[in-house]
Amino acid sequence: MDLMTISGLSVMQRLQDIDLSIRAGVVLGLIGPNGAGKSTLLHAIAGLLDSSGQIELDGQPIEQYSAEQRARLIALQPQFLESAWALSVHDIVSMGRLPWADSDQQIIEQAMRRTNVLGFAQRPVNQLSGGERARVWLARVLANQPRVLLVDEPIANLDIHYQQDVMQILRDYAQQGHAVIIALHDLSLAARYCDRLCLLEQTQLVSCGRVDQVLTEKLLQQVFKVEVFIDLAARPPVVLSR
Repeated sequence: MDLMTISGLSVMQRLQDIDLSIRAGVVLGLIGPNGAGKSTLLHAIAGLLDSSGQIELDGQPIEQYSAEQRARLIALQPQFLESAWALSVHDIVSMGRLPWADSDQQIIEQAMRRTNVLGFAQRPVNQLSGGERARVWLARVLANQPRVLLVDEPIANLDIHYQQDVMQILRDYAQQGHAVIIALHDLSLAARYCDRLCLLEQTQLVSCGRVDQVLTEKLLQQVFKVEVFIDLAARPPVVLSR
């Protein structure tokens, strides 16, 4: 059974009639050019944008859940996050427990250890590098332990090592019985770590399915307007513009 089902989701002129579903244990990647609607889709699923259409979670319309329940079940890590105050890493990650009205230190420490930020738990977050801060915000959303985790470009400021590390963290999280929906620009990483992909273009869903069904020369050339080289049999898979 699908964990989440989305039918006819539209957001003004920014997203048009989106249908998709995702099961527990799956990483679903959202790919497409800038402005295609990837971030808008994530924000709409999170309930942060007015939208039309239907979202169901565990077979129940999302509006039937209370605001507190939704905050526990669905969590979003936006692309751009900053702290206006010099809060410590530990304090930032602890905020992930706010929907649960507790500060379970075991869960908080586990999230910090998983994202490799435990070693500077007491440092002010505004003294960290961009890549370190990105991992702190990921730890914060993991501390919430949502059923559906929405992540917008989590590897944008990370070096190669931490890009792979973060993607593996998200894949591991899905395999623990959750669902992860992630917006990505790196198509090779999408091929490597995602189970399914949805390709968006100009606010509409062009294709959604297995990696090999979506990452085809025809579809990518149509959407990105460039010739591409694709080798999904390589380890790791390779998707490059020519």
